[in-house]
Amino acid sequence: MPTIIDMRRILVEQGDVDPLLQQTLENVARQGNSYGKSGRMRARWTRGLDFTIPDARKEPVDYVWFVGDYASFDERVQYVSQRLARILHDAGVSFGLLFEGERSAGNDVRRAGEEGLFEMLVEQNMEALRDADFTAIFTTDPHSLHTLRNEYPDYGLDKPVYHYTELLLELVASGTLPLRPTLRGTRVTYHDPCYLARYNGIIDPPRKLIEATGAELVEMPRHGANTFCCGGGGGRIWMSESESGERPSEARIREAQALDGVDYFVVSCPKDLTMYSAAALTVGDVQFEVVELTALLGRALDAPDAS
Repeated sequence: MPTIIDMRRILVEQGDVDPLLQQTLENVARQGNSYGKSGRMRARWTRGLDFTIPDARKEPVDYVWFVGDYASFDERVQYVSQRLARILHDAGVSFGLLFEGERSAGNDVRRAGEEGLFEMLVEQNMEALRDADFTAIFTTDPHSLHTLRNEYPDYGLDKPVYHYTELLLELVASGTLPLRPTLRGTRVTYHDPCYLARYNGIIDPPRKLIEATGAELVEMPRHGANTFCCGGGGGRIWMSESESGERPSEARIREAQALDGVDYFVVSCPKDLTMYSAAALTVGDVQFEVVELTALLGRALDAPDAS
């Protein structure tokens, strides 16, 4: 991978960049996010909540939630951010946002070969984090997790960084999040994001959360550290689709189709929710629903124990 990234850097320096990727990089450079929207809109999704999330730059919190671009701006994902916020709020977790101070973490920018832009994003995010009073960071985005946990320490970040499944599992283990096994009889499969399982070894927390809901997990042949790429990492989600054949996301949906009697295809990455929902429509004749993990957790929190 380092060799491929070095080659991409040369292409970026030469201006040999996919047009869609070039536009996205320009959006990030201007506005700090891949959507090219004003930073003031980053936390607009919180307006759908009946409580206020603190600004971590103005009052101390235990956790800074680094939300990421997709979970902040994409209307197909914002409701998932709202659902997680409600789960954490109801559990009494102290968390806050950076609001317009947050920029793209830059993981995919760096993998696409734009090193200078990545360093600019790091500088901006570190400035916002230095203004905040917190103990740890969590994020719903495995791409942000990877760069915050493994690369930002080179630029001065000295706080632990967690994926939200790690945080939720701690809450379940402590009894703070009382999941009930209300989904007995439900069969699900789970897709491991590359930047979660393959690169950061976070394999068990999502599965233990699924187990706590009572649902039965049916593994696809390629899972855990040997997961299959969704096709959107490394900036590929911002590039034109080739005409070479079936998309990786569609191949993954077909892999899940081969399983027996699966009700849900569960994801734990904002990009995966959009990509696999679209892939399921393209493939067609899909008997399961693509859902984000908190959808199962919400049901296990709201419904009475069926036992």
